[in-house]
Amino acid sequence: MPTDPYAIDAPFYDAIHDDFQDDTGFWLAFAGQTDAPVLIVGCGTGRIAVPLAAAGSRVTGIDPSPKMLERARQRAAREEVAVEWVEATLFEGRLEQESFGLVLVPADVFLYCRDADDQLAWLRAARELLTFNGRLILDLPGPALWLDPATNGQPLLVFRGESADGQRFEAWHVHEDDLAEQSRWLQVSYETIANDGAVRRLRSEHQLRYIYPAELGHLLSRTGLRLVDLYGDYDAGVLSNESERMIAIAERDDA
Repeated sequence: MPTDPYAIDAPFYDAIHDDFQDDTGFWLAFAGQTDAPVLIVGCGTGRIAVPLAAAGSRVTGIDPSPKMLERARQRAAREEVAVEWVEATLFEGRLEQESFGLVLVPADVFLYCRDADDQLAWLRAARELLTFNGRLILDLPGPALWLDPATNGQPLLVFRGESADGQRFEAWHVHEDDLAEQSRWLQVSYETIANDGAVRRLRSEHQLRYIYPAELGHLLSRTGLRLVDLYGDYDAGVLSNESERMIAIAERDDA
């Protein structure tokens, strides 16, 4: 296993993201439609996996980051629910094929595919894990959150508060967007503030590749999957120019 890709982000992740609950009910509804296990790809600290398990689903969370999974295990222990945590990527053969009724790739995880070949490999791997009637869900940025080169290099404060251990910090984003490459280089800076006012800065970097709806449909068809629905929000609204999310629901196309 390579160096932990989220070792820097993990201590701050829950403070920034735990208040976001907009998507949970949507995922609960889909998880409730299958009696087969549910897989969360890029499960992080368990923000989605634990509520689904608490609602009665058999949940597996897979993530390459041991630091993230350490916090996921702590969350599951606090909530007294059972989740199978797997430290791996989709390509390591750690999961049983055709065993999941729902494979969920939550907010922006699919953007970490480097290029079209990587996207195809991810989708093929996900398809092999689905039961014959299973569903794959990809939660992606919508048109309203598309790349914005006009703001390249501009620092943006995204969070100010405390981590779970009481450490005061600020989180800043700086991006470099390339429309031709459909890519974003994102730097996240965590500035911790000690009681004496001393500031320490930690930085992580992320390379993301954005995707258009028609492009996604083509990739799905090349990997034996069929697009069933495309939504613009967590209320199953229509995808539009103002949509902040693009939620794709796909199934196996065995024909």
